[in-house]
Amino acid sequence: MHKSLLFLAGICLSVPGVARADLVEDWMAGKTVTAPSGSSGAMAELKFGHPAPPASIVPPIWRQALENVSTATGGELAFKEYGAGSLIGPRDGFKAVRGGVAEWATCYVQHEGRGFELTRVFEQPFVSPTNPMATVRIIQELADKYFVPEFERQGVAFGSIGAFAPTDIMSKEPIRKWEDLEGLKIVAQGFPPEAAEAMGATFVNIPYPEIYVALQQGLADALVWVDAGFIPYKIAEVAKYHTKVGLTGGGIPHCYNKDWFAALDPEDQAAFYAQQEPLGMAISKITGIDFSENARETYLANGVELIELPPEELQRWREKLQPVVDAWVAETEKSGKPASELIGEIEALKEKYNDMSPDALMQLSLEDPVQDLN
Repeated sequence: MHKSLLFLAGICLSVPGVARADLVEDWMAGKTVTAPSGSSGAMAELKFGHPAPPASIVPPIWRQALENVSTATGGELAFKEYGAGSLIGPRDGFKAVRGGVAEWATCYVQHEGRGFELTRVFEQPFVSPTNPMATVRIIQELADKYFVPEFERQGVAFGSIGAFAPTDIMSKEPIRKWEDLEGLKIVAQGFPPEAAEAMGATFVNIPYPEIYVALQQGLADALVWVDAGFIPYKIAEVAKYHTKVGLTGGGIPHCYNKDWFAALDPEDQAAFYAQQEPLGMAISKITGIDFSENARETYLANGVELIELPPEELQRWREKLQPVVDAWVAETEKSGKPASELIGEIEALKEKYNDMSPDALMQLSLEDPVQDLN
């Protein structure tokens, strides 16, 4: 997952609620969970840790997941949220969960160095579906074969990944075709360097608080990110062109303590695990789909031109960047990991899920979730 996308968990601000009811809203209101008849009483308080600050739009989603678990277990699994890095930082998730500091936490794979090559497949250009909720379902279906083993080697259990929308570009001059990238100075932390080389662009590493000024002063020409990053940082004030591309993906991975989970009774195990896939879906819809729908109004109010690449031009971008994916596959398979097979399965599942509605995908996660991953 890109560092730039990881940072969204810390900077996303409030997003207006959509007017219509939907299944994610029902989940966020606790309407999809029922309490068991009878309970043996609350257990010792459990810990869920994450590094996102209170201003982020993600913590309310996590808090609802904790509440849903508590409701579904009659209070037997009562988690307390430890946010803003008060218990674990962005780099501490695996160590903290493995060591029992937290039973459940965010576990950001890009901070673990080697060992998560397959889990990070969606960082490659155009591998992610355009629908981030489809990405969540694809991850769950492929996790047992490809991703769970990488988590287990770290001594933790795989929970879910809340996928962000694929990245787009905001720029000071319009980007309408591949050739418009040539020579640009582009901010995109975590973007594959091979992709930058293929684009003919210069990628610059500028801290997030300095991006606005960098664009304003000409130190950067464009920024690869997502709406939930562009809007809070007010990029629309200094870059008046938004080119929808859907370049690379990322998300928020979650893991939990294997020994703690194994000691639970089967009913509590089932109730806890039943919230994993819906949590990923809710994160994806609220940070990706809902936020982007509302962002459009902000762009138009700031005089931003919204550029949609014609299908034939977008296909050119895919063809230009396919060698980057091919090189990643070849390098990953040198270590014996089935990267080509993984890419093929993702492509097949895109056809199945990418055009499904948010309600349909959320309904799958509630009524027909992927089971027995750990």
